[in-house]
Amino acid sequence: MLLDRVIELGLEAADKFPRRRRAPWPAQERTLKKLLKKARKTTFGRAYGFKGLLEAEDIVAAFQQRVPLVDYNGMFKPWWERVYEGEQDITWPGGTEYFAMSSGTSDANTKYIPVTESTVKSISRGAFRMFASFPDYGLSEDVYTASWLAIGGTTQLTRQGRRRFGYLSGINAREQPLWARGFYKPGRRIARIEAFDDRVEEIARNAHKWNIGIIVGIPHWVQITLERILEIHNIEHISEIWPDLELFVSGGADYKAYVKSFDRLIGHPIKYMNTYLASEGMFAFQRSADAQGMQLLLDNGIFYEFVPFNDLNFDDEGNLRPGARALTLREVERDKEYAMLTTSCSGAWRYMVGDTVRFLDVENAVITISGRTKHYINLVTEHLTVDNMNAGVVAVEHALNVRIPEFTIIPVKEDQYVAHEWYLGSKDELDAETILPVLDAALGEVNDDYKSERKTLLQIKVNTVPLGHFYEWQRLSGQVNGQSKIPRVLKGAAKDRWLELVKGAKKS
Repeated sequence: MLLDRVIELGLEAADKFPRRRRAPWPAQERTLKKLLKKARKTTFGRAYGFKGLLEAEDIVAAFQQRVPLVDYNGMFKPWWERVYEGEQDITWPGGTEYFAMSSGTSDANTKYIPVTESTVKSISRGAFRMFASFPDYGLSEDVYTASWLAIGGTTQLTRQGRRRFGYLSGINAREQPLWARGFYKPGRRIARIEAFDDRVEEIARNAHKWNIGIIVGIPHWVQITLERILEIHNIEHISEIWPDLELFVSGGADYKAYVKSFDRLIGHPIKYMNTYLASEGMFAFQRSADAQGMQLLLDNGIFYEFVPFNDLNFDDEGNLRPGARALTLREVERDKEYAMLTTSCSGAWRYMVGDTVRFLDVENAVITISGRTKHYINLVTEHLTVDNMNAGVVAVEHALNVRIPEFTIIPVKEDQYVAHEWYLGSKDELDAETILPVLDAALGEVNDDYKSERKTLLQIKVNTVPLGHFYEWQRLSGQVNGQSKIPRVLKGAAKDRWLELVKGAKKS
Protein backbone atom coordinates (compact mmCIF):
# COMPACT_ATOMS: atom_id res chain seq x y z
CA MET A 1 0.00 0.00 0.00
CA LEU A 2 1.05 3.59 -0.68
CA LEU A 3 0.63 4.59 2.97
CA ASP A 4 2.87 1.73 4.14
CA ARG A 5 5.53 2.85 1.67
CA VAL A 6 5.28 6.44 2.92
CA ILE A 7 5.75 5.21 6.50
CA GLU A 8 8.73 3.12 5.45
CA LEU A 9 10.34 6.06 3.67
CA GLY A 10 9.65 8.28 6.67
CA LEU A 11 11.36 5.88 9.05
CA GLU A 12 14.34 5.59 6.72
CA ALA A 13 14.60 9.38 6.45
CA ALA A 14 14.31 9.77 10.21
CA ASP A 15 17.10 7.26 10.74
CA LYS A 16 19.40 9.04 8.28
CA PHE A 17 18.47 12.59 9.26
CA PRO A 18 21.49 14.37 10.81
CA ARG A 19 21.08 15.05 14.50
CA ARG A 20 23.33 18.11 14.32
CA ARG A 21 22.51 20.82 11.84
CA ARG A 22 24.95 22.85 9.80
CA ALA A 23 26.84 25.65 11.54
CA PRO A 24 24.22 28.31 12.30
CA TRP A 25 25.81 31.45 10.90
CA PRO A 26 26.92 30.20 7.44
CA ALA A 27 23.45 28.67 6.98
CA GLN A 28 21.88 32.04 7.78
CA GLU A 29 24.19 33.95 5.41
CA ARG A 30 23.24 31.59 2.59
CA THR A 31 19.57 31.97 3.42
CA LEU A 32 19.67 35.77 3.27
CA LYS A 33 21.54 35.70 -0.03
CA LYS A 34 18.95 33.35 -1.54
CA LEU A 35 16.08 35.55 -0.33
CA LEU A 36 17.63 38.71 -1.75
CA LYS A 37 18.36 37.01 -5.07
CA LYS A 38 14.83 35.63 -5.33
CA ALA A 39 13.18 38.98 -4.54
CA ARG A 40 15.58 41.34 -6.34
CA LYS A 41 13.10 42.09 -9.16
CA THR A 42 10.10 42.69 -6.89
CA THR A 43 8.87 46.21 -6.16
CA PHE A 44 10.36 45.97 -2.67
CA GLY A 45 13.63 44.58 -4.00
CA ARG A 46 14.02 47.39 -6.51
CA ALA A 47 13.08 50.03 -3.90
CA TYR A 48 15.87 48.88 -1.59
CA GLY A 49 18.42 47.96 -4.22
CA PHE A 50 18.68 44.22 -3.63
CA LYS A 51 20.76 43.82 -6.79
CA GLY A 52 23.39 46.14 -5.33
CA LEU A 53 23.22 44.44 -1.93
CA LEU A 54 24.11 41.12 -3.55
CA GLU A 55 27.32 42.70 -4.83
CA ALA A 56 28.33 44.08 -1.42
CA GLU A 57 31.40 42.69 0.31
CA ASP A 58 29.37 42.18 3.50
CA ILE A 59 25.82 41.43 2.33
CA VAL A 60 24.37 41.16 5.84
CA ALA A 61 25.75 44.51 7.02
CA ALA A 62 24.64 46.23 3.80
CA PHE A 63 21.16 44.72 4.15
CA GLN A 64 20.83 45.90 7.75
CA GLN A 65 22.01 49.39 6.85
CA ARG A 66 19.61 49.81 3.94
CA VAL A 67 16.36 48.06 4.96
CA PRO A 68 14.48 49.46 8.01
CA LEU A 69 13.07 47.50 10.95
CA VAL A 70 9.26 47.32 10.84
CA ASP A 71 6.29 46.04 12.79
CA TYR A 72 3.07 44.83 11.15
CA ASN A 73 1.80 48.33 10.33
CA GLY A 74 5.14 49.26 8.80
CA MET A 75 4.99 46.18 6.57
CA PHE A 76 1.30 46.13 5.71
CA LYS A 77 0.42 49.72 4.86
CA PRO A 78 3.11 50.40 2.27
CA TRP A 79 3.57 46.85 0.97
CA TRP A 80 1.34 43.94 2.04
CA GLU A 81 -1.83 45.92 1.47
CA ARG A 82 -0.91 45.96 -2.22
CA VAL A 83 -0.33 42.21 -2.12
CA TYR A 84 -3.71 41.82 -0.43
CA GLU A 85 -5.35 43.84 -3.22
CA GLY A 86 -3.98 41.40 -5.78
CA GLU A 87 -0.89 43.16 -7.13
CA GLN A 88 1.94 40.93 -8.35
CA ASP A 89 5.65 40.92 -7.48
CA ILE A 90 5.40 43.37 -4.58
CA THR A 91 7.40 41.81 -1.72
CA TRP A 92 7.83 38.32 -3.18
CA PRO A 93 7.72 37.04 -6.77
CA GLY A 94 4.24 36.41 -8.17
CA GLY A 95 0.94 36.86 -6.38
CA THR A 96 -0.38 35.46 -3.11
CA GLU A 97 -3.54 33.39 -2.81
CA TYR A 98 -3.55 32.71 0.94
CA PHE A 99 -3.46 35.14 3.87
CA ALA A 100 -3.16 33.94 7.46
CA MET A 101 -5.37 35.78 9.93
CA SER A 102 -3.76 36.72 13.21
CA SER A 103 -5.11 38.83 16.05
CA GLY A 104 -1.61 39.37 17.46
CA THR A 105 -2.15 41.04 20.83
CA SER A 106 -5.57 40.77 22.42
CA ASP A 107 -6.69 44.29 21.47
CA ALA A 108 -5.28 44.37 17.94
CA ASN A 109 -7.33 44.41 14.79
CA THR A 110 -7.10 41.32 12.62
CA LYS A 111 -3.81 41.07 10.76
CA TYR A 112 -3.41 39.48 7.34
CA ILE A 113 -0.06 37.77 6.78
CA PRO A 114 0.80 36.61 3.23
CA VAL A 115 1.27 32.85 2.88
CA THR A 116 3.11 32.34 -0.40
CA GLU A 117 3.73 29.06 -2.20
CA SER A 118 7.27 29.27 -0.83
CA THR A 119 5.87 29.65 2.70
CA VAL A 120 3.78 26.50 2.30
CA LYS A 121 6.86 24.58 1.11
CA SER A 122 8.94 25.96 3.98
CA ILE A 123 6.37 24.84 6.56
CA SER A 124 6.15 21.43 4.89
CA ARG A 125 9.93 21.00 5.07
CA GLY A 126 9.92 22.07 8.71
CA ALA A 127 7.15 19.58 9.50
CA PHE A 128 9.10 16.76 7.87
CA ARG A 129 12.20 17.65 9.90
CA MET A 130 10.02 17.56 12.99
CA PHE A 131 8.77 14.12 11.90
CA ALA A 132 12.37 13.01 11.43
CA SER A 133 13.15 13.89 15.06
CA PHE A 134 10.61 11.41 16.46
CA PRO A 135 13.25 8.68 17.04
CA ASP A 136 14.82 11.02 19.62
CA TYR A 137 11.53 10.98 21.57
CA GLY A 138 11.67 7.27 22.33
CA LEU A 139 8.33 6.64 20.63
CA SER A 140 7.24 3.17 19.61
CA GLU A 141 7.09 2.25 15.94
CA ASP A 142 3.29 2.00 16.32
CA VAL A 143 3.10 5.79 16.39
CA TYR A 144 4.17 5.90 12.75
CA THR A 145 1.09 3.97 11.67
CA ALA A 146 -1.36 5.71 14.00
CA SER A 147 -3.30 8.84 13.02
CA TRP A 148 -2.54 12.44 13.96
CA LEU A 149 -5.36 14.55 15.36
CA ALA A 150 -4.95 18.25 14.54
CA ILE A 151 -7.01 20.71 16.59
CA GLY A 152 -6.95 24.13 14.95
CA GLY A 153 -8.82 26.60 12.79
CA THR A 154 -11.35 25.60 10.17
CA THR A 155 -10.13 24.72 6.67
CA GLN A 156 -13.19 26.52 5.30
CA LEU A 157 -11.48 29.74 4.22
CA THR A 158 -13.11 33.04 3.32
CA ARG A 159 -12.76 33.85 -0.36
CA GLN A 160 -12.61 37.34 -1.84
CA GLY A 161 -11.80 37.30 -5.53
CA ARG A 162 -8.62 35.29 -6.01
CA ARG A 163 -7.52 35.52 -2.41
CA ARG A 164 -8.51 33.29 0.50
CA PHE A 165 -7.87 33.94 4.15
CA GLY A 166 -8.20 32.04 7.39
CA TYR A 167 -6.10 30.77 10.28
CA LEU A 168 -2.72 29.27 9.39
CA SER A 169 -3.68 25.91 10.90
CA GLY A 170 -6.59 25.75 8.46
CA ILE A 171 -4.39 26.72 5.51
CA ASN A 172 -1.82 24.10 6.53
CA ALA A 173 -4.52 21.43 6.75
CA ARG A 174 -5.67 22.29 3.20
CA GLU A 175 -2.11 22.25 1.85
CA GLN A 176 -0.81 19.12 3.58
CA PRO A 177 2.09 17.38 1.88
CA LEU A 178 1.27 14.03 0.32
CA TRP A 179 3.23 12.11 2.93
CA ALA A 180 1.04 13.49 5.76
CA ARG A 181 -2.45 13.12 4.28
CA GLY A 182 -2.93 9.49 5.18
CA PHE A 183 -2.37 10.23 8.87
CA TYR A 184 -4.59 13.31 9.20
CA LYS A 185 -7.66 13.44 11.43
CA PRO A 186 -10.37 14.67 11.90
CA GLY A 187 -10.57 14.42 8.11
CA ARG A 188 -11.60 16.99 5.54
CA ARG A 189 -15.35 16.95 6.22
CA ILE A 190 -15.06 17.75 9.91
CA ALA A 191 -12.13 20.13 9.44
CA ARG A 192 -14.29 22.28 7.13
CA ILE A 193 -16.90 22.96 9.83
CA GLU A 194 -16.65 26.68 10.58
CA ALA A 195 -17.91 26.92 14.17
CA PHE A 196 -15.33 25.60 16.62
CA ASP A 197 -17.94 24.23 19.05
CA ASP A 198 -19.62 22.28 16.23
CA ARG A 199 -16.24 21.01 15.03
CA VAL A 200 -15.35 19.79 18.53
CA GLU A 201 -18.71 18.07 18.80
CA GLU A 202 -18.08 16.12 15.58
CA ILE A 203 -14.55 15.24 16.65
CA ALA A 204 -15.86 13.96 19.99
CA ARG A 205 -18.62 11.88 18.38
CA ASN A 206 -16.20 10.25 15.94
CA ALA A 207 -13.22 9.87 18.30
CA HIS A 208 -13.82 6.16 19.01
CA LYS A 209 -13.42 5.37 15.29
CA TRP A 210 -9.81 6.54 15.14
CA ASN A 211 -6.50 5.26 16.45
CA ILE A 212 -4.75 8.48 17.50
CA GLY A 213 -1.04 8.39 18.27
CA ILE A 214 -0.23 12.11 18.10
CA ILE A 215 -2.24 15.23 18.90
CA VAL A 216 -1.25 18.60 17.47
CA GLY A 217 -2.64 21.97 18.55
CA ILE A 218 -2.66 24.83 21.01
CA PRO A 219 -3.01 23.31 24.52
CA HIS A 220 -6.08 25.30 25.53
CA TRP A 221 -8.17 24.09 22.59
CA VAL A 222 -6.86 20.54 22.84
CA GLN A 223 -7.91 20.39 26.49
CA ILE A 224 -11.44 21.54 25.64
CA THR A 225 -11.63 18.88 22.92
CA LEU A 226 -10.38 16.07 25.17
CA GLU A 227 -12.84 17.03 27.93
CA ARG A 228 -15.73 16.87 25.46
CA ILE A 229 -14.60 13.44 24.25
CA LEU A 230 -14.69 12.16 27.84
CA GLU A 231 -18.22 13.55 28.29
CA ILE A 232 -19.60 12.17 25.03
CA HIS A 233 -18.24 8.67 25.58
CA ASN A 234 -18.75 8.62 29.35
CA ILE A 235 -15.20 7.50 30.02
CA GLU A 236 -12.64 8.53 32.64
CA HIS A 237 -9.51 8.67 30.49
CA ILE A 238 -8.72 9.26 26.83
CA SER A 239 -6.50 6.17 26.87
CA GLU A 240 -9.66 4.06 26.99
CA ILE A 241 -10.28 4.83 23.30
CA TRP A 242 -6.76 5.92 22.23
CA PRO A 243 -4.37 3.52 24.00
CA ASP A 244 -1.61 4.29 21.46
CA LEU A 245 -1.55 8.06 22.12
CA GLU A 246 2.13 8.87 22.76
CA LEU A 247 2.88 12.49 21.83
CA PHE A 248 1.40 15.96 22.11
CA VAL A 249 2.85 18.58 19.75
CA SER A 250 2.14 22.08 21.00
CA GLY A 251 1.82 24.72 18.30
CA GLY A 252 3.12 28.07 19.49
CA ALA A 253 2.26 27.92 23.21
CA ASP A 254 4.38 26.29 25.91
CA TYR A 255 2.82 23.04 27.10
CA LYS A 256 4.33 22.97 30.61
CA ALA A 257 1.40 24.55 32.48
CA TYR A 258 -0.94 21.96 30.94
CA VAL A 259 1.01 18.76 31.64
CA LYS A 260 -0.75 17.94 34.93
CA SER A 261 -4.17 18.45 33.32
CA PHE A 262 -3.26 16.37 30.29
CA ASP A 263 -1.84 13.57 32.44
CA ARG A 264 -5.16 13.23 34.25
CA LEU A 265 -7.25 13.53 31.10
CA ILE A 266 -5.23 10.99 29.12
CA GLY A 267 -4.62 8.47 31.88
CA HIS A 268 -1.10 7.43 30.94
CA PRO A 269 2.19 9.32 30.52
CA ILE A 270 2.93 10.78 27.09
CA LYS A 271 5.77 12.81 25.57
CA TYR A 272 5.54 16.52 24.76
CA MET A 273 7.06 18.62 21.98
CA ASN A 274 7.11 22.41 21.71
CA THR A 275 7.09 23.96 18.25
CA TYR A 276 7.38 27.58 17.18
CA LEU A 277 4.76 27.87 14.48
CA ALA A 278 3.46 31.40 13.96
CA SER A 279 1.27 32.97 11.29
CA GLU A 280 4.51 34.11 9.65
CA GLY A 281 5.96 30.59 9.32
CA MET A 282 7.56 27.68 11.15
CA PHE A 283 10.62 28.87 13.03
CA ALA A 284 11.76 26.14 15.42
CA PHE A 285 10.89 22.91 17.21
CA GLN A 286 12.06 20.84 20.16
CA ARG A 287 14.34 18.12 18.81
CA SER A 288 14.15 15.61 21.67
CA ALA A 289 11.96 14.83 24.65
CA ASP A 290 14.58 16.00 27.16
CA ALA A 291 15.65 19.13 25.24
CA GLN A 292 15.23 22.37 27.18
CA GLY A 293 14.42 24.55 24.17
CA MET A 294 13.73 24.60 20.45
CA GLN A 295 16.26 24.66 17.63
CA LEU A 296 15.80 27.33 14.99
CA LEU A 297 15.30 26.18 11.41
CA LEU A 298 18.26 27.97 9.87
CA ASP A 299 18.16 26.95 6.21
CA ASN A 300 14.44 26.97 5.54
CA GLY A 301 13.71 30.29 3.84
CA ILE A 302 13.89 32.48 6.97
CA PHE A 303 16.65 34.87 8.10
CA TYR A 304 16.50 35.87 11.76
CA GLU A 305 17.55 39.01 13.63
CA PHE A 306 17.24 39.86 17.30
CA VAL A 307 16.64 43.22 18.97
CA PRO A 308 17.72 43.35 22.64
CA PHE A 309 14.47 43.72 24.57
CA ASN A 310 15.37 46.63 26.83
CA ASP A 311 14.43 50.24 27.53
CA LEU A 312 16.89 51.52 24.92
CA ASN A 313 15.10 49.74 22.09
CA PHE A 314 11.47 49.58 23.29
CA ASP A 315 9.02 51.94 24.97
CA ASP A 316 6.71 51.00 27.85
CA GLU A 317 4.09 49.64 25.42
CA GLY A 318 6.54 47.31 23.70
CA ASN A 319 6.94 49.42 20.56
CA LEU A 320 10.27 49.76 18.76
CA ARG A 321 12.06 53.01 19.47
CA PRO A 322 13.65 54.95 16.58
CA GLY A 323 17.25 53.88 16.16
CA ALA A 324 16.77 50.37 17.60
CA ARG A 325 19.53 48.06 16.35
CA ALA A 326 19.10 44.39 15.52
CA LEU A 327 21.75 41.73 16.12
CA THR A 328 22.47 38.71 13.97
CA LEU A 329 22.76 35.13 15.14
CA ARG A 330 26.53 35.50 15.52
CA GLU A 331 26.11 38.48 17.89
CA VAL A 332 23.50 37.22 20.38
CA GLU A 333 24.28 36.07 23.91
CA ARG A 334 22.95 33.31 26.09
CA ASP A 335 20.08 34.11 28.51
CA LYS A 336 19.46 37.62 27.14
CA GLU A 337 15.97 38.74 26.09
CA TYR A 338 15.44 39.54 22.39
CA ALA A 339 12.52 40.54 20.20
CA MET A 340 12.72 38.44 17.06
CA LEU A 341 12.69 39.78 13.49
CA THR A 342 12.23 37.68 10.37
CA THR A 343 13.09 38.14 6.72
CA SER A 344 11.39 35.34 4.85
CA CYS A 345 9.92 33.74 1.76
CA SER A 346 6.51 35.08 2.78
CA GLY A 347 7.73 38.51 1.70
CA ALA A 348 8.52 39.79 5.19
CA TRP A 349 11.59 42.03 5.44
CA ARG A 350 13.12 42.76 8.87
CA TYR A 351 9.66 42.21 10.33
CA MET A 352 9.04 42.07 14.10
CA VAL A 353 6.80 39.08 14.78
CA GLY A 354 5.93 40.25 18.31
CA ASP A 355 7.56 37.45 20.32
CA THR A 356 10.54 37.64 22.64
CA VAL A 357 13.04 34.80 22.88
CA ARG A 358 16.03 33.75 24.98
CA PHE A 359 18.96 31.69 23.76
CA LEU A 360 19.67 28.59 25.81
CA ASP A 361 22.47 27.50 23.46
CA VAL A 362 23.94 30.06 21.05
CA GLU A 363 26.27 27.63 19.26
CA ASN A 364 23.36 25.40 18.22
CA ALA A 365 20.74 28.20 17.93
CA VAL A 366 18.48 26.77 20.64
CA ILE A 367 15.84 29.19 21.92
CA THR A 368 12.84 29.38 24.17
CA ILE A 369 9.92 31.77 23.70
CA SER A 370 9.98 34.04 26.73
CA GLY A 371 6.92 36.14 25.96
CA ARG A 372 5.45 38.85 23.78
CA THR A 373 6.69 42.40 23.28
CA LYS A 374 3.22 43.56 24.37
CA HIS A 375 2.64 40.92 27.05
CA TYR A 376 5.12 41.69 29.78
CA ILE A 377 4.85 43.74 32.95
CA ASN A 378 7.24 46.50 33.91
CA LEU A 379 5.42 48.79 36.33
CA VAL A 380 8.42 49.37 38.60
CA THR A 381 11.32 47.78 36.66
CA GLU A 382 10.27 44.25 37.64
CA HIS A 383 10.53 43.07 34.00
CA LEU A 384 8.17 40.13 34.44
CA THR A 385 7.93 38.02 31.28
CA VAL A 386 5.47 35.31 30.23
CA ASP A 387 8.27 32.80 30.70
CA ASN A 388 8.54 33.90 34.36
CA MET A 389 4.76 33.69 34.78
CA ASN A 390 4.64 30.14 33.40
CA ALA A 391 7.45 29.09 35.74
CA GLY A 392 5.55 30.49 38.73
CA VAL A 393 2.34 28.66 37.86
CA VAL A 394 4.14 25.36 37.23
CA ALA A 395 5.83 25.70 40.63
CA VAL A 396 2.42 26.10 42.30
CA GLU A 397 1.06 23.07 40.47
CA HIS A 398 3.90 20.87 41.65
CA ALA A 399 4.03 22.22 45.20
CA LEU A 400 0.28 21.96 45.86
CA ASN A 401 -0.59 19.09 43.49
CA VAL A 402 -3.19 21.10 41.60
CA ARG A 403 -3.90 21.80 37.93
CA ILE A 404 -3.87 25.43 36.76
CA PRO A 405 -4.01 25.25 32.95
CA GLU A 406 -5.12 28.86 32.50
CA PHE A 407 -4.16 32.15 34.07
CA THR A 408 -3.92 35.82 33.28
CA ILE A 409 -2.61 38.92 35.06
CA ILE A 410 -3.85 42.50 35.24
CA PRO A 411 -1.08 45.02 36.03
CA VAL A 412 -2.36 47.91 38.15
CA LYS A 413 -0.63 51.21 38.93
CA GLU A 414 -2.86 53.72 40.72
CA ASP A 415 -1.25 56.31 42.99
CA GLN A 416 0.63 54.28 45.62
CA TYR A 417 -1.01 50.97 44.66
CA VAL A 418 1.27 49.03 42.32
CA ALA A 419 0.22 45.42 41.88
CA HIS A 420 0.00 42.29 39.78
CA GLU A 421 -3.53 40.93 40.11
CA TRP A 422 -3.46 37.25 39.16
CA TYR A 423 -6.48 35.22 38.01
CA LEU A 424 -5.94 31.46 38.16
CA GLY A 425 -8.37 29.05 36.50
CA SER A 426 -8.78 25.42 37.48
CA LYS A 427 -11.25 22.59 37.95
CA ASP A 428 -9.47 21.77 41.21
CA GLU A 429 -10.27 23.53 44.46
CA LEU A 430 -7.75 26.35 44.85
CA ASP A 431 -6.98 28.38 47.95
CA ALA A 432 -5.65 31.85 47.10
CA GLU A 433 -3.99 32.37 50.50
CA THR A 434 -2.05 29.12 50.19
CA ILE A 435 -1.06 29.79 46.58
CA LEU A 436 0.20 33.36 47.07
CA PRO A 437 3.45 32.68 49.00
CA VAL A 438 4.35 29.73 46.77
CA LEU A 439 3.79 31.73 43.60
CA ASP A 440 5.59 34.77 44.98
CA ALA A 441 8.65 32.77 46.00
CA ALA A 442 8.81 31.00 42.62
CA LEU A 443 8.69 34.31 40.72
CA GLY A 444 11.47 35.67 42.89
CA GLU A 445 13.61 32.63 42.11
CA VAL A 446 13.42 33.18 38.33
CA ASN A 447 13.48 37.00 38.32
CA ASP A 448 15.82 39.02 40.53
CA ASP A 449 14.22 42.34 39.49
CA TYR A 450 10.82 41.08 40.63
CA LYS A 451 12.27 39.89 43.93
CA SER A 452 13.87 43.26 44.56
CA GLU A 453 10.73 45.29 43.81
CA ARG A 454 8.54 43.04 45.96
CA LYS A 455 10.50 44.30 48.96
CA THR A 456 9.42 47.88 48.30
CA LEU A 457 6.45 48.91 46.11
CA LEU A 458 5.09 45.89 44.30
CA GLN A 459 2.05 44.03 45.61
CA ILE A 460 0.72 40.67 44.42
CA LYS A 461 -2.90 39.54 44.64
CA VAL A 462 -4.21 36.07 43.75
CA ASN A 463 -7.78 35.47 42.59
CA THR A 464 -9.13 32.00 41.79
CA VAL A 465 -11.86 31.67 39.15
CA PRO A 466 -13.67 28.82 37.39
CA LEU A 467 -11.76 27.52 34.37
CA GLY A 468 -14.78 28.22 32.18
CA HIS A 469 -14.28 31.97 32.64
CA PHE A 470 -11.38 31.88 30.18
CA TYR A 471 -13.42 30.17 27.49
CA GLU A 472 -16.29 32.58 28.09
CA TRP A 473 -13.89 35.54 27.82
CA GLN A 474 -12.75 34.24 24.45
CA ARG A 475 -16.37 33.91 23.35
CA LEU A 476 -17.07 37.52 24.36
CA SER A 477 -13.92 38.55 22.48
CA GLY A 478 -14.88 36.65 19.32
CA GLN A 479 -11.89 34.30 19.66
CA VAL A 480 -13.48 30.85 19.84
CA ASN A 481 -11.69 29.42 16.81
CA GLY A 482 -9.15 26.77 17.81
CA GLN A 483 -6.27 29.13 17.09
CA SER A 484 -6.29 32.14 19.45
CA LYS A 485 -4.34 31.97 22.71
CA ILE A 486 -5.30 33.18 26.18
CA PRO A 487 -3.34 36.41 26.75
CA ARG A 488 -1.26 36.18 29.90
CA VAL A 489 -1.41 39.94 30.46
CA LEU A 490 -4.67 41.87 30.06
CA LYS A 491 -4.81 45.59 29.34
CA GLY A 492 -7.26 48.06 27.85
CA ALA A 493 -10.56 46.79 26.44
CA ALA A 494 -9.53 43.15 26.93
CA LYS A 495 -9.04 43.83 30.65
CA ASP A 496 -12.41 45.57 30.88
CA ARG A 497 -14.20 42.59 29.30
CA TRP A 498 -12.50 40.26 31.78
CA LEU A 499 -13.38 42.33 34.86
CA GLU A 500 -16.97 42.69 33.70
CA LEU A 501 -17.20 38.92 33.24
CA VAL A 502 -15.74 38.19 36.69
CA LYS A 503 -17.94 40.80 38.37
CA GLY A 504 -21.07 39.47 36.63
CA ALA A 505 -20.28 35.90 37.66
CA LYS A 506 -19.91 36.94 41.31
CA LYS A 507 -23.30 38.69 41.29
CA SER A 508 -25.04 35.65 39.86
